[in-house]
Amino acid sequence: MTRVEKGDLSCLGKKFTVKVDRPIGAEHPKHPGLLYPINYGYVEGLLAGDDEYQDVYLPGFEGVQECCECVIVAVIVRENDNEDKWVGVPCDMVGSDICYECDIRKITDFQECYYKSEIFCLYEKTAGIVIFNGKGKDRKYFLIKNNSGHIGFPKGHVEYGESETETALRETIEECGLKAEIIPGFRMEYTFTTLENTIKTSVFFVGEFDINDPVLIQQEEVIEDWLINYENAMLTLNWENDKKILKAAEEFLNNM
Repeated sequence: MTRVEKGDLSCLGKKFTVKVDRPIGAEHPKHPGLLYPINYGYVEGLLAGDDEYQDVYLPGFEGVQECCECVIVAVIVRENDNEDKWVGVPCDMVGSDICYECDIRKITDFQECYYKSEIFCLYEKTAGIVIFNGKGKDRKYFLIKNNSGHIGFPKGHVEYGESETETALRETIEECGLKAEIIPGFRMEYTFTTLENTIKTSVFFVGEFDINDPVLIQQEEVIEDWLINYENAMLTLNWENDKKILKAAEEFLNNM
């Protein structure tokens, strides 16, 4: 019998067969009247911290299921419990919105609301805006440097129920206080794997801000900012992916 250590994330991205013992509509054993809105089961042969088989939430599987083959896309590490919970989705839904933290937190809240936890996901998505002011040779771009040392554009994680543009606008206001007007017709993204082996997608739009608006930097996350022309912005950015985004944005604006 294999034991799953608490906080072990090695299951992420792997396939497992899950036996469903609490299908959609089943009543929660500890909370009478609370019905499971998704299928829920266990991986036979893997012991969790409670000496029971490892439990798995199964969003994305329609109707009552008896057995599911899934890919584990998240681990819910409970701080006030001796076991963690896994989240598995159908193989053809890997990488979809259902795999991101905001959706997982919403989907599992019916039970996880009773615990304090942190969710570690295989996939993450952020959205931001390449913000600028001015036209032609007078155009300047606003860049920020965050705590990690990354110099780029305002962006942040997509929250439950938000569109990409809604996230981008909200994060731009939160990180630098600027209200940008997104220009239709531009959307670019890049995907990379972090040091923690998370597959992260960053989506960017182009937006203009009023030069008279005050800059209100989010001190907890942003440690430096610049308003500079295209050439200097390309020299300041310290990640090739962001340079490609800026180059495309400049070409897009020049061709308008």
